[in-house]
Amino acid sequence: FAKSQTPFGRPAFSWTLCSILNPDVMYSYSICYPEKEEIEFPDKRLTGEEVLEFVSSYPWVDELKKLESIPFEEVNYNPSLDFKNLDDNYSFCLTAEGKPGAEKFAVWFNRKITYRPLFGLLGEKTKFEVIDRQFEVKESIELLKHFLRQDYDIIEKAIKS
Repeated sequence: FAKSQTPFGRPAFSWTLCSILNPDVMYSYSICYPEKEEIEFPDKRLTGEEVLEFVSSYPWVDELKKLESIPFEEVNYNPSLDFKNLDDNYSFCLTAEGKPGAEKFAVWFNRKITYRPLFGLLGEKTKFEVIDRQFEVKESIELLKHFLRQDYDIIEKAIKS
């Protein structure tokens, strides 16, 4: 599947993923709306290709316009889509920011880290921790593709650079 537009409708890059995705990996997802206090958690599970299709067809511009039209004190969230790999629990969130026509994404990446409690006296433990950074739309979508291919080191390096 190929699409030559960004999620905001401007031609920019190819959505083709070169069939590197594992078709057996499924993702749960959630949706944050500016005007809604409750986060939506659809029951449907998505494949990696469906995640890309969902992100590309999501009404980002409409949601950003809605965000602009709501009084600040009534805004609950920026428009966001969060995807969780059901095999390893890593998650990747795209949060739209900026004005329509000059939008960017904040990328939130929840990944596993290793730490040593009590100066290592209890050995090593693992936990999930979120890191985030703002990116241009094209870079954000490339990072989403890395998430879907489970290239997690590339995402972490990009966010930390």
